[in-house]
Amino acid sequence: MLGAIAGDIIGSVYEFNNIKTKEFELFSSKSFFTDDSVLTIAMADAIINQYDYGLVMKDYYHRYPHAGYGGSFHEWALTSGSQPYNSWGNGAAMRTSPVGFALDSLDDVLSVAEFYAAYTHNHPEGIKGAQATAASIFLARSGASKEEIKSSIVNNFKYDLSKSLDEIRPEFEFDVSCQGTVPQAITAFLESVSYEDAIRNAISIGGDSDTLACITGGIAEAFYGELPDKIAETATDVLDEKLREVVAKFYQLYMKI
Repeated sequence: MLGAIAGDIIGSVYEFNNIKTKEFELFSSKSFFTDDSVLTIAMADAIINQYDYGLVMKDYYHRYPHAGYGGSFHEWALTSGSQPYNSWGNGAAMRTSPVGFALDSLDDVLSVAEFYAAYTHNHPEGIKGAQATAASIFLARSGASKEEIKSSIVNNFKYDLSKSLDEIRPEFEFDVSCQGTVPQAITAFLESVSYEDAIRNAISIGGDSDTLACITGGIAEAFYGELPDKIAETATDVLDEKLREVVAKFYQLYMKI
């Protein structure tokens, strides 16, 4: 899960300042955690304590109101009810990494990913994006090869993973949809040789950089194992004490990589 959080933090400064190269500084004094990390950690908190995820998200929203949430999420978080708003946005995929690490079967991963996505993102594309991301993480931590992961995602979710990053990069633009984010994020992982390389791949295509790197980072951590110490330490230091406590507890209970 820290792989997703670190990807978000690294990508935070490039979301509105896209770069089309893998040569960049991973962290700077301007790096910060966004709504991707906040809602990922909120999901981990809900899983650990078996809390209602809708209530937990709203609690975290009020604690971190300036983390960069989308307009529809702002409206949802400020209402007294918790009806989903049929979103196909990539928020469903960016926050789902805890599901891929916490569940012990692919069927459970798919079911729980849909359950948590549908609190807000109950559109079929929103659910599919969350499921594909969580499934990739589960398969990666279960020892599947990259070719097996790719085949599973193509066959079960019908995402087109035929284009290389070199083909995607020149024309890729900012896209907040699951269908315009998740396949590209998975491809960034598939073409990587390490966790750091996966993050560099994701950010190098431009677009919604923090979310792309968040999705890629969760899968890459599951596949490659522990993050490089410097990346893990720097990302953890960016979080506040409360967020660090939830992350540490989740690792203690669920991380089996």
